Amino acid sequence: MYPEMYPSGWDSYSCFLGFVAVSVSVAFLLLLKGKDGANKKGKLPPGGTGWPIIGETITFYRDYNSPQPRRFSDDHERRYGPIFRCNLFGNAQTVLSIDPEFNKYVLQNEGRLFKSRYPYSTRNLIGKYGLLEVHGELQRKLHGMAANLMKYDTLTTDFQDDIEHVFLTGMKKWESQRDIPLQPSCHQVVLNLMGRKLLSLPPAEEMQEIYEAFNIYVKAILCLPLNIPGTAYAKGVKARKTIIKKVHQSIEERRQHPEVVYNDLLAKLLREGTYSEEIIADMILFLLFAGYETSSTIMSFAVKYITHNPRALEELRAEHDALLKAKGNEKLTMDDFKSMKFTHCVIKETLRLTNVASITFRETKQDIKVKDFVIPKGWTVVILLSGTHLDERHYPEPLKFDPWRWENEGYDLSKDSSFMPFGKGARLCPGYHLARFEIALFLHSFLTKFRWEPLEVGPDILFPLPHMAKGFPIRLSPR
Repeated sequence: MYPEMYPSGWDSYSCFLGFVAVSVSVAFLLLLKGKDGANKKGKLPPGGTGWPIIGETITFYRDYNSPQPRRFSDDHERRYGPIFRCNLFGNAQTVLSIDPEFNKYVLQNEGRLFKSRYPYSTRNLIGKYGLLEVHGELQRKLHGMAANLMKYDTLTTDFQDDIEHVFLTGMKKWESQRDIPLQPSCHQVVLNLMGRKLLSLPPAEEMQEIYEAFNIYVKAILCLPLNIPGTAYAKGVKARKTIIKKVHQSIEERRQHPEVVYNDLLAKLLREGTYSEEIIADMILFLLFAGYETSSTIMSFAVKYITHNPRALEELRAEHDALLKAKGNEKLTMDDFKSMKFTHCVIKETLRLTNVASITFRETKQDIKVKDFVIPKGWTVVILLSGTHLDERHYPEPLKFDPWRWENEGYDLSKDSSFMPFGKGARLCPGYHLARFEIALFLHSFLTKFRWEPLEVGPDILFPLPHMAKGFPIRLSPR
């Protein structure tokens, strides 16, 4: 009924097969080097390298997308403990951690003991000035500017009107269509919002071109870095060029018409006058990507989870119906946002289960002593956040959607090392306040406007990026 908006499980699996195959010689050399390094640096963390040469990437990918997504980490933890050596993504010099305290330590020591270092395909597609890869003073400045743009105090003044306008426009279109694939529909609505706030682009043909480019771009983020026509990576590189070109066109239009006043991130970056067009374009691209994936994915997965949990749906709908009855046509305030107690529980539980940013890559800047082991300088530390988010020691029945587990009034997210959906430290997601705000506003609008029923149910693919079978098609009915 609906076209696939994402790669199928087999397409994604093939992508990783290719990634591993092309990395064979590199992995072999790194494996030899790693064994040599173990003698000189000290005792390495326990672990293995999987199959000769090809490592454990295929097993990791298969297990993550199975009904037991922790199977890979569980099997390794039983043998080696929560911090172990493995061979992933063509790199035999890899240590994977599902230890929450060590994960927090790594993230909080960004720039001092560790630095962000993602696989080649990710680095190249994000760009050397994207917030994932930029380092030092430039990273602090760009991260600070992005965080300042989306800070908590600006949500109602700078974002709410645009969020509500974009959601209203999008939901009117959904109502007329009646049957929609929810996840790609949410992607498009959020991308329209980000295009409006970052580049002042109208949700018309220009954003449609960017949306189509993003559908291709995201499939290549962790794929075989082989730039041959027809490959996912080559298509991703081409899609990146399309998006970057749109940013450069916006810059040129503003130079041609300086009399037009803009109040978006691009205008702020241009007024700063210290950043090259390449830096600006990479940053805009990264923020578009982050908004496209994070908020919209959580919106659609939250709807899916409550669809299959009538008690949660009833309680959530009651909360928003009561708010609508009390407010009428008045604009929601920050106090209203804070009052959405059960909504925040649903958002946290969806973040925990979905794990949009499930894996984080760091490189050691010096030898790191952890417990009785040493991780040598230059090694990769992979933080598997889903490994703690889905750990039954922290969350009983971890694969169950249970928003009531978050009802503890004294809970402090900032102190919980077992739940870090937005990261930690210097690279804490700059838009995490905005993400929670727009997800809550989306749920308010969606629940008070519609009833719905799922049209097709299929397995979710959780890695490398979470997506639902056929985008979770639903049939809408106005309330």
